[in-house]
Amino acid sequence: MKRVTLLSICFLALIAANLFPAFAAELKIGVIDTQKILSQSLKITKVRADFTKELEAKMQELIKRQNAAQALDNELATKGSTMTEQVRRDKAETLRKEARDLPRMKEEIEAEMKAKDTELGRKFLTAIRDAAQEYLNKEKLSIIVEKSSVVASDKAIDVTDQIIKLYDSKP
Repeated sequence: MKRVTLLSICFLALIAANLFPAFAAELKIGVIDTQKILSQSLKITKVRADFTKELEAKMQELIKRQNAAQALDNELATKGSTMTEQVRRDKAETLRKEARDLPRMKEEIEAEMKAKDTELGRKFLTAIRDAAQEYLNKEKLSIIVEKSSVVASDKAIDVTDQIIKLYDSKP
């Protein structure tokens, strides 16, 4: 009895889908590979390169200060006995400050860079979503889905390259 009812409902649904054009409308699907966009977009690559340069500059400053502290420590170890008491005390105090400040500086740089990386990631994903929405409207697609959430798809519906071009063409 349940089987007959279920088959009847399915049959009626099929008839209704054919009677109402809205249900029978052609479904146009696009698939994008977000990771490919993130790695191949010229705009994103440039922003990432600038981010890397900024990180490297901050890390170079940290290394410079670490080397200076190491040199000061070596100087105290080798020439400390020939220095006046005041000079030795001043250099030892400077070394203590550096020993305290350098780990904090490293943590601050790492936290700042992590926060900036997260912010950039969000901006990129928002911009990619906006470009995909614009492409969807322009090409009259029904839906665009992320490739990682699709089990299998035809390469013909992959619109990743078009999204990259659209995103990179925007100012």
